[in-house]
Amino acid sequence: MAKRGRPRGTSKSTEHRIEAFAEDLGRLLGTARAKADSWLDQRQQIAKTLTDVRDTASHLLSQLGEHTRAVAKRVGRPRKRAVENSPAPISRKKRRKMSAKARAAISAAQKARWAKVKAAK
Repeated sequence: MAKRGRPRGTSKSTEHRIEAFAEDLGRLLGTARAKADSWLDQRQQIAKTLTDVRDTASHLLSQLGEHTRAVAKRVGRPRKRAVENSPAPISRKKRRKMSAKARAAISAAQKARWAKVKAAK
């Protein structure tokens, strides 16, 4: 009959190393889990703090809006009411067009001015 206990071919030192490895692995996993739980708690606390800040800011903004509406007075001319589905306004100004002869004359005069400036330098 075979002995129960350690399997055939293993020694006490091998068993001891396996047990030590299992302990180290358990310690490592426990530390990792503790850190992960800590980070999750921190994240939840940050989210709660940010939510509180957002709620406070929106409350203060709404109070400020009520205050400015009560105090503010419109200055200047009132706005015209926009008519729904109205077409875009038509421009009444005509575009001024220059003849080719006029453009050539202006170009020649400008070139002469620049030539005079360059000659003075």
